Amino acid sequence: MASHQKLITCIVPEANAIKAAAALREKYGPHTINHHFARGIGKSSPLIKRGLGEKTEKVVLNVIVEKKMADEIFEFLYHETDINRPRGGLIYINVICTPTMKTPQSLQQD
Repeated sequence: MASHQKLITCIVPEANAIKAAAALREKYGPHTINHHFARGIGKSSPLIKRGLGEKTEKVVLNVIVEKKMADEIFEFLYHETDINRPRGGLIYINVICTPTMKTPQSLQQD
């Protein structure tokens, strides 16, 4: 069952994540924002000819928003994080599912 919220995830350089989170708070007020760091190896570096990728550290920025504002905030974050530039990052959106409480028949009282 889908909720009335969506999760927007941005994987971007740290400076862009900090700037975007501050701008989001300033323009749209408080939101549920979580972030953590991730490291990986990319294939878009001068070392690609030797088969080596470039090690990079990015910030994974998660923002929970109301469903009706999701597209507007998605576009805002897209521009604030500079994802449209080379090696700018990645952004995507998910529906948040609401858990359903079920009690096994063996535990139900008659």
